[in-house]
Amino acid sequence: MIKIMITISLLSLVLNADVMSYYKNVLNTLQYDRTYSLYKNANDISKESVNYTRYTNFALDANYANTKAKTLSSSFTTIDVAINDTLDLFGKGSYKVKELSLNLKEKKSLLNLQKEQLFITLIDMLAQYHKIDEQLSLHKALIIEQENIYTKLQILQQSGAITSIDLLRFKNTITALKTKMISEESQLSKMQIQLKLYAPNELIPTLKQTKLLYSKEEFLTYNPLLKINDINAQRLNTQAKSLQYSYLPDVIAGVAYQQLGDPTGYGDNYSFNIGLHIPLNGGDFKQAQAFKAQALTQKSKTTQYKINRENEYTKLYEDYLNAQKQLTVLQESLDDYSKSEKTIKIAFLRQYVDFNTYVQVLTQTLNIKEQIIAMKYQESSKATTLNAISSGKIYE
Repeated sequence: MIKIMITISLLSLVLNADVMSYYKNVLNTLQYDRTYSLYKNANDISKESVNYTRYTNFALDANYANTKAKTLSSSFTTIDVAINDTLDLFGKGSYKVKELSLNLKEKKSLLNLQKEQLFITLIDMLAQYHKIDEQLSLHKALIIEQENIYTKLQILQQSGAITSIDLLRFKNTITALKTKMISEESQLSKMQIQLKLYAPNELIPTLKQTKLLYSKEEFLTYNPLLKINDINAQRLNTQAKSLQYSYLPDVIAGVAYQQLGDPTGYGDNYSFNIGLHIPLNGGDFKQAQAFKAQALTQKSKTTQYKINRENEYTKLYEDYLNAQKQLTVLQESLDDYSKSEKTIKIAFLRQYVDFNTYVQVLTQTLNIKEQIIAMKYQESSKATTLNAISSGKIYE
């Protein structure tokens, strides 16, 4: 079983090497991982700050007073200096650290969602690009062939074998195809520029995968939206607990020094103090209940997110199967039409069939070839997307 798993993993890597290399370069260009890394560093610093301030909330209080007493011939001064530290010995700050950790997990899940959406967009663009490119090559070959026939038809028209109207109709058919080719070349040029912007130093990769290498269960393992929803529910529960335990006291410890200038006093004073600060904000408990209710609302969406993910898989899988089935039927039809195409071409030049019959067979054959190209890239794009998500490689 382990050998089979390793074989599948290696096969997936080999088949998809070009696409994954291109995708990784796109991630570098868009700096997705760098953005997350910077956020993670900021998050780590915030955690350190929270942990540090749990025990180091120092405060310095200083006071100066000048007193004039009736019984004394002159005034005297009093100087008070105190240093206090508020200590979170009951761990109230730990909930803030947990919340920061959940924020980081949410950021990672959002990044995974962005990566998945980016990958799907890129694969769709690549499939469209190669489909148009291959159809353009098909049309170029057809134009060359039909222009050779047009040359022969010109000779036949000069000899009176065909009418000038038929020759013009044939020329118009070639012109329509040339116009379509100009549009395809324009689309290719535009898409090539767009794809190069994402990864300037990478060649535009081909889509090679046609087989599914993973199961539905493996696909459903990766569900960024469900993960984000779970994290939001956890964060709301953490905020609720933080408020629930807000009544816990803070310990205040400090030292004080008093310089007393009163000649009737007993000199300078030194003291050490320790006390408790107990919040009496009962309203926080109601807010905690509100957070718990919100957390339950988030958790209630779990089934919805699971169903949505299954629907995403179903659409990709059915599109893949549809392409496979159509390819089988189209290939069988193409074999028949290819034979008819060769026969009709000879028959048309010998005037055994009219222009309409020839164009009809030619158009039907062309449509089948174009459909085969379209279904081929639908099959490979859906297979690539399903395999990439199910393997988890796009999230790394």
